[in-house]
Amino acid sequence: MPTELSIFLSSGFLLRALLAAVLVGFVTANLGVFVVLRKMAFFSDAIAHASLTGIALGLLFGIHPILGAVAFSVLVAVGIVFLQKRSTIAIDTVIGVFSSAAIALGVLLLSYLPGYRADLFGYLFGDILAVSRNDLIVLGGVAVGSALLVGWSFRAWLGIAFDGDLAKISGVRVQRMEYLFLLTLALVVALGIKLVGTVLIGSLIVIPAAAAKNVAPNVRSLFGFAVLFGVSSGVLGLLAAYALDVAAGPAIVVTATGIFGLSFLLKR
Repeated sequence: MPTELSIFLSSGFLLRALLAAVLVGFVTANLGVFVVLRKMAFFSDAIAHASLTGIALGLLFGIHPILGAVAFSVLVAVGIVFLQKRSTIAIDTVIGVFSSAAIALGVLLLSYLPGYRADLFGYLFGDILAVSRNDLIVLGGVAVGSALLVGWSFRAWLGIAFDGDLAKISGVRVQRMEYLFLLTLALVVALGIKLVGTVLIGSLIVIPAAAAKNVAPNVRSLFGFAVLFGVSSGVLGLLAAYALDVAAGPAIVVTATGIFGLSFLLKR
């Protein structure tokens, strides 16, 4: 008789979901390290909230909701940096303003959608089991592109994370590199919506990197541990969701939280 694992591995849509979990775990963990080092965990939540507004705009105007999410997320990322650079307001306050406004606007726009929209649940909490072959191609491209970008920008982004003024003195074009990082993060957040949803994507960026910070002995190993924890969260969370017949997105985030708890105990 076929085992549960053999059934899982023989199912095309489950294999696509598994590969998607690996790819999104890799991408979010890489960028999540910089988010944690820069103490900008709230930023990823703000972009996730902004993506909800983009989804609502897409549904209202008949364009693909993910395209709407990407466009509006990038707009909000640029707005946050622009306002923070031209005011004396602290970055966390600027992010809080944009985050609150974005989620309020998103909910307001969703109220104008006619009828019952069952697909909204998927955008809120993800639907990794519905990942198509084309989605995997896009995710693969994003994974390769983000890895190359992190490699190219590593020293600049790391220098900015530790000391922006020193990085500027060292010749880093700080403002340009900050825009590049935040735009990349906004793109990844918006594309990750289909997998874990607007409610959870911010958590997937922050938690594996935070867990890695608990156990990594140096900065370079921090990225290795973050990727390991991010990919493990995706794979184990998906397997747990399949075994327990629960939603995959929340299961992945709960798994990541469990890994963080274990890393905290190991740190002590």
